[in-house]
Amino acid sequence: MKALVLNMLLFVAWFSTWGQQMPDSLTMKLPELSGMERAEALVQLALNYATTDSAQSLSYANEAIDLAESLGDSVNLGLAIFNRGECYYYFDEYEAALESYSTSLEIFEELSDSVNIGDTHNAIGLAYYFTGEYNSAVSHFYKSLNYLQRAKHAEKAANVYSNLGLVFSRIGEYNKALQNYRVASAMNAAIPDSTSLAVNFNGMGVSFYNLEQYDSSKVYYNKALNLFKLQVNRQREAIALNNIANIYVNTGDSLQKALSSYEQAIGVFEDLGDLRSKAHTLEGLGCVYRELKNYSRAVQVFHESLKLTDENGYGYYLQQLNYYDLALTYERMGRMDDAYNAFKLYSAFKDSLLREERLNQVAELEQKYLTQQKEVEIERLNASRQIDQLKIQRNEEVRAFGMIAIVLLVVTIFLISVAYMNKRKRNQLLSMKNERIEDQRLELEKLNASKNKFFSIIAHDLKNPFHTVMGYAYLIHKESNGFSADEMKKYAGDIYRSANSIFRLLHNLLDWAHSQTGTLAYTPQKVSFLEVYASTESLIKPVADQKRISLHTEISEDVYVYADPRMLETVMRNLVNNAIKFTHQGGLVEVKVESEGHKVVVCVEDNGVGMSSSDVRSLFQIDSKLKRKGTNNEDGSGLGLLVCNEFVQKNGGKIWVDSQNGKGSRFFFSVPRSV
Repeated sequence: MKALVLNMLLFVAWFSTWGQQMPDSLTMKLPELSGMERAEALVQLALNYATTDSAQSLSYANEAIDLAESLGDSVNLGLAIFNRGECYYYFDEYEAALESYSTSLEIFEELSDSVNIGDTHNAIGLAYYFTGEYNSAVSHFYKSLNYLQRAKHAEKAANVYSNLGLVFSRIGEYNKALQNYRVASAMNAAIPDSTSLAVNFNGMGVSFYNLEQYDSSKVYYNKALNLFKLQVNRQREAIALNNIANIYVNTGDSLQKALSSYEQAIGVFEDLGDLRSKAHTLEGLGCVYRELKNYSRAVQVFHESLKLTDENGYGYYLQQLNYYDLALTYERMGRMDDAYNAFKLYSAFKDSLLREERLNQVAELEQKYLTQQKEVEIERLNASRQIDQLKIQRNEEVRAFGMIAIVLLVVTIFLISVAYMNKRKRNQLLSMKNERIEDQRLELEKLNASKNKFFSIIAHDLKNPFHTVMGYAYLIHKESNGFSADEMKKYAGDIYRSANSIFRLLHNLLDWAHSQTGTLAYTPQKVSFLEVYASTESLIKPVADQKRISLHTEISEDVYVYADPRMLETVMRNLVNNAIKFTHQGGLVEVKVESEGHKVVVCVEDNGVGMSSSDVRSLFQIDSKLKRKGTNNEDGSGLGLLVCNEFVQKNGGKIWVDSQNGKGSRFFFSVPRSV
């Protein structure tokens, strides 16, 4: 049983000339202030009330914005707009928060204010973290570090490293999370900042916990707990108690100690009104009661956690976890009908989000296809009507010409010339209409192929790995005692590979659907290619390690490109993943980058199975039927290369392939170079 650990964020703090004054004293002094002094005071009050009274904080921030605009005070205007974003952030209105952060960022960039630019990128990263856009979060955290380290602001840079650890922990990159937490803790210890250091220790404990290194996890949790006690921070002390209790449960050291720690944590959360943390801790407490065979109490606690989650809208994840634990508890009680019903609710919460997202994308693509079809039909009808009108007009002109020809030869010649010119114009018009109809027919065929490709992927490539996961999960759930450790390890590996395949396919489906529907945001900027590759390598290296494939790079630190970093990361991830997929165990994948004039050419080369010339010609075609298995029988839909082609063209480059059967492949693409 693995209960839910609680992690903590480090937030941005603003300081001005009013930073040393308490909110109450500053509020009393406010009526006496005017001009820039009043604007500075309003900015500080908005910050002071952000976490305790967001509504009051928002009122101060809006007044500060109006006053700063009237005074032409860019510095306080940027700070006030940022603080408005902080208010929305604490309201969980992340889109509104991002809008305010972006506006304040533009102001700070105009002022060349490195510290405030770095702080704003950090705040944007936190907002993206809570909306689940982890790539965007990491991108903004790294941008924040560039500015804060340039400004030599160690305290704020340490906070950003801690937040990076949080993101990597959330996406399952626990070793990467540990690396960032260690950097943050070293910086905070040198400052010294015991409050932030305690948060870093807690994050390291979470990472070791998820790596199942429970002894190390317990050491760092206790370090965090001791520091929180010295700081008299009851909420964070309770979080550390919750996390320590999780270790007691998982290692079997003492269920009574786990019970005591959970109950202490719940008491603190109740006193502080932190119902979200209480709901999470109740789930762990219920698991302890189940292991103590106090099933009725366990059921009662799980329902209490569910009630808090439902009433406050704390999200589907905690509901899924509670219903899953309820199902296990009912099963041990022999209440199989209740266990079945609880498991159905768990499955419903788990499946509904994926089903809704998939159906929305299919419906959007299908609607676009139907709209285009109707437009083509309307154009055809209009063209047919115009042709009929032109025929009538031509007949009238011929009759008029015959009558006039009898009277006067000169008039006849003139009318012939007029008729000839009209006929030429009509032919040109008909030719233009036919070309337009042909273009729309080709576009319609492309949309139809896109729709068929989408349905094919959902019907086959997405269904097969789901069957693998569900089949193995069912076997492990029902027959876990009948399998050896090697069999369990094999099944877990198969489940991991299938889940990883599902994740990559869904990621490509989302990117491709956005590009096809025109909703993909394109934000080019100057970016270090080495940073892009480093971010990509951290995600794909575990896949390469599984096949013992070496990753070799030749990338200079001074290579900068002008491109959308998210699109560039997607292209690199797909190309390197494909190279790994079609390379044998113990093979080599190389990434080379060369500057050629105003562009940068990237080569991803492998010594794998290669392709025939006919296969190469069909790689980037939406209606291609080419599907190949990897060297370890990995599935492939061909969608990743379509996404690569779309994104490279979007960034002003091109993509091409050089491959031979049995000798490996080299995928090239170019993007504009930035100085």
